[in-house]
Amino acid sequence: MSRKPRKNEEDNGFAAWGGYMEAKKAKLAEQFSKVTVGLTNKKSDIFNGIAILVNGYTKPGADELKIFMAAHGGNYHLYQNQGGCPTTHIIATNLPNTKINQLGNVPVVSPEWIVDSISANKLLDFKKYLLYTNHSRTQPKLNFPAMGKDKNAVPSPEQPQKYAKTATDPQFLSDFYNNSRLHLISTLGAEFKQLVNKLREESNSQFPGLDKLIQSKSDAGITTETPLKSEKIIMHIDMDCFFVSVGLRNRPELRGKPIAVTHSKSGKSNPNGSNRQAEVDLYMKRLPSGVIPKLDLIDETSSMAEIASCSYEARRCGVRNGMFMGSALKICPDLVPIPYDFEGYKQVSSILYHTIAEYTLDIEAVSCDEMYVDVTKILKKSGITVVEWASHIRHEIMERTGCPCSTGFGANRLQARLATKKAKPNGQYYLEPEEVDNYMYDLPLEDLPGVGYATIIKLHNLGLKTCGDLYDISLSTLKNELGQKNSEMIYDQARGIDKKSLNYEHERKSVSADVNYGIRFKNHSEALVFLESLSNEVYNRLSEIKMKAKTITLKLLTRAEGAPKETAKYLGCGVCDAINKSITTSYYLENPQHIFKEAKNLYERLSIIPEDLRGVGIQLSKLEKIAKTNKALAKFLNQPSNVGSNLTDRNESFDNSIGGIQDNNVKISHNKNTNFTTMEKTVTQDIKSSSKQDKVTGTVSKRGRSRGNMNTLKATSNLTNYFKHTKNESATKEFKSGNNSIDLNVLKELPKDIQKEIMEEYNLFDTAFDKLENKTASDNTNEKQNLTTKDNKNNENQELKKKGFASLSKEELKILLKNWIRNQEIPKDRDVDMLGTFFTNLVQERKLEYLFSMVNLLYRHISTKNCQWHDAYYKLLNHFQEAMLLTYGNTLLVPKGFFCGQHN
Repeated sequence: MSRKPRKNEEDNGFAAWGGYMEAKKAKLAEQFSKVTVGLTNKKSDIFNGIAILVNGYTKPGADELKIFMAAHGGNYHLYQNQGGCPTTHIIATNLPNTKINQLGNVPVVSPEWIVDSISANKLLDFKKYLLYTNHSRTQPKLNFPAMGKDKNAVPSPEQPQKYAKTATDPQFLSDFYNNSRLHLISTLGAEFKQLVNKLREESNSQFPGLDKLIQSKSDAGITTETPLKSEKIIMHIDMDCFFVSVGLRNRPELRGKPIAVTHSKSGKSNPNGSNRQAEVDLYMKRLPSGVIPKLDLIDETSSMAEIASCSYEARRCGVRNGMFMGSALKICPDLVPIPYDFEGYKQVSSILYHTIAEYTLDIEAVSCDEMYVDVTKILKKSGITVVEWASHIRHEIMERTGCPCSTGFGANRLQARLATKKAKPNGQYYLEPEEVDNYMYDLPLEDLPGVGYATIIKLHNLGLKTCGDLYDISLSTLKNELGQKNSEMIYDQARGIDKKSLNYEHERKSVSADVNYGIRFKNHSEALVFLESLSNEVYNRLSEIKMKAKTITLKLLTRAEGAPKETAKYLGCGVCDAINKSITTSYYLENPQHIFKEAKNLYERLSIIPEDLRGVGIQLSKLEKIAKTNKALAKFLNQPSNVGSNLTDRNESFDNSIGGIQDNNVKISHNKNTNFTTMEKTVTQDIKSSSKQDKVTGTVSKRGRSRGNMNTLKATSNLTNYFKHTKNESATKEFKSGNNSIDLNVLKELPKDIQKEIMEEYNLFDTAFDKLENKTASDNTNEKQNLTTKDNKNNENQELKKKGFASLSKEELKILLKNWIRNQEIPKDRDVDMLGTFFTNLVQERKLEYLFSMVNLLYRHISTKNCQWHDAYYKLLNHFQEAMLLTYGNTLLVPKGFFCGQHN
């Protein structure tokens, strides 16, 4: 179905083709038929009627597959086609989950199908080469071999032969991740954290749910507002038995029964020749004292499929999440297993997050079924109580998803989480400020989040069992036993104190891909082939979030000494030793080849016996965002220009670039007498004479540091048409600063985004931060007209400055600060005060992580500047450290000291 044209939409010249993309596809198809096919010797018509689309990294590569299709009568598409000559097959080696969900019904096959068909000189059945099947809405089933049967028996057509893939199978990775619940949980968790980021970036500050709530209260004639009992009210939402609740939506007859979500169907497994007892004995021997064993009640035929989630009816019988199905059935014979419903989990999670987003975007995503929400504004604007809000939102979530949830409320995230624990199942609880001390006093230390088993053992050795026991012990005594960081955290938590604010803007710290099932290799070659596939997988995940990395960690699980070669859980990892090895490279890991190269080096240095490998993982860390490039600006700057007539000798012209764009003989110099960059254009008349002068070359990048001395820089010749020398022209037509003139008539004709980038690139403002005030001031003209007194005007200016910085994204602020430091020889007090005020506001808004990252960025770039910049840095610190003392009773730990002789 073609898109309906928008009202007043102008014809862009492609209407007759069905739109720009359709015209582009037609042009690419014509190029393939005329150029590629014309230059290739046709050998057969094996692929007549077949049109492929290569998605991602393949072996052989896309270029080779293109030639194969041309030589054997097929078609090759760069974009998926649905009409005319539709795309019949997608060729891929592996794909991330988000891409799989977008493929529709086009079969995804491995490139071996193409190669094998050419070898056989006939078109083979693609079904044997299917990489994914996109027709099932539920989790694909694992196929295990039928054990204990005659190996020579021929399977009947009604009973197809079962098989189990190992990591040596080319399609193993895709099947593994399609069936892994842990992969689903981690993937969904990351997806919804990114969703919150996206919603906040695209927000228009309209919340229909909140508006409806306010209106309903007004219609009811309720005008009184209930005062809040604390400065902030934090809500913690946790869906009850999430996997079970989703699975029972279509199985209402099972409600009230003990339910377990698991791969197992019967709780029984066929023996696979393993020595289970030997593995259990070794497992028990290595288990720390006091830990409840996981392998109890397991015999030779018990299923070792893990329970991902179980109902409260099952929990009352002693069943727990993570328990093996075989053990669970022995204590709860009536336990009913149900399969995973991956699509259902994603659907319900999406509804949950979008429901909350109708009221506020002050959300910290934790996982697919859990989040923290700052509901302070909701309660203030609507005037309802915490209990009324809890009942309202729980009822709405239940109506929309069909799944129950529990909510807890408190003055901070710790109190909210503990309140949720008390509210479960399907309830709500508000831990009010006056109740905190009594509630915390009798709380077992095991219930504090982040307090693990090893820490509990140390606390018990000190005679500490409850939070109340910590009231009688000094912090110094605790530090001697647990260290400073852990002791301070537990000391505060025992009193209901949590200094950590909600993190609304999630930033990925690492990307990884791990496999701990089916790892069975006979030699190093098989291990390296799998390692290469895993490198492609982790690269796909890295590229999805548009980041690059510098540190790679190879994570291996190896069979423990004395552990049986055949594990109790078929193709599982068994009892293992964990080995991690990391390296930080001098370059960015931006492609799968680099990742595999470093992973291979780490693997070879570890000298692992390949037959003992039971788990392999690759983690990338020290992530940085890939700088966005403005294609419109790059295209604009790359247009051909006619400046050659101004050159006396083209052959002796020199090359230069801004952002990698070639140019000729146009220089930009930084005028030290001004606080912004001025542009001085010099068309070289004699390059030989200029060689006598001091030459300093450098490359200017819109992001990051510039290389080389910045006293003389060069810009593209394309800009000479837009930045001109003029002598006595009207100020209304041009904006002049120093030696720089810009033709505003030309600048106004450019697209808005290009205008903005050109203005920012050359800092055409009175001070480094004036553009923020100008932008915000234009949005507040009406307010400004009403402020007549001097005091009012001063207050307004401060408010405008605050809004100006707050209107920028984190990345935009980073760019602004880098340009400010780079382009000013001496910082202006006005700029420092503006930034200091903004930093103080961040403290008051409890955005300490944001503040800390900005201060670190400033320190790194100011370290290379003069002492006047160092003074400005300490002045900034004084601005917000006073607010830190007032708000938190302590200062923020920030880098200090410069190698300048005065600020060591």
